[in-house]
Amino acid sequence: MNSLEEGVIRRSLKPRVDCDIPGRLRFSFPRHALLPEAAKPYLHYVEDVLKLLPGVREVRLNPRIGSILVLYTPGEAGSRQILRWVGIVVDTGLEIARELDGAEAVDEHALAARVRRELVLRLPQTR
Repeated sequence: MNSLEEGVIRRSLKPRVDCDIPGRLRFSFPRHALLPEAAKPYLHYVEDVLKLLPGVREVRLNPRIGSILVLYTPGEAGSRQILRWVGIVVDTGLEIARELDGAEAVDEHALAARVRRELVLRLPQTR
C-alpha cells in the first residue's frame, strides 16, 4: 500500500458525528464511497471491534449509507472515547495492511484473530 492509497483510506474512514446524546452515538463516514473495494469485505468486523471497547453494548452498521449507531453505557464509555477507538482501529488496520502488502494469500480468519489480538492490547486501561 502506498501513501496515496493510505491517505484515501484515512479520508474515507474519518467519522463525522451526526448525533451525540448520552448512551447513543451516531456517526457517519461522508467519504465512504472512496473506500477501496478490497477493504469492503472486511466491514462486517466493524461491529466486533467496536464492541471490544468496554461499555459498548450494541453497534448497528449501515454500510450502504456509511453510518454507525453505537449504544453504550454512560460512565463506562463516552462518545470521545468511542471516536478515539475508531481512530485506533483504523491505525491498527492500516499498520497490518502495510505489513501484509504483497502477501500472496491471506487467511481471513487468521487475519481477524491477529487484528483482534492487536486491538485488545490497545484497549484503554480501565480506571
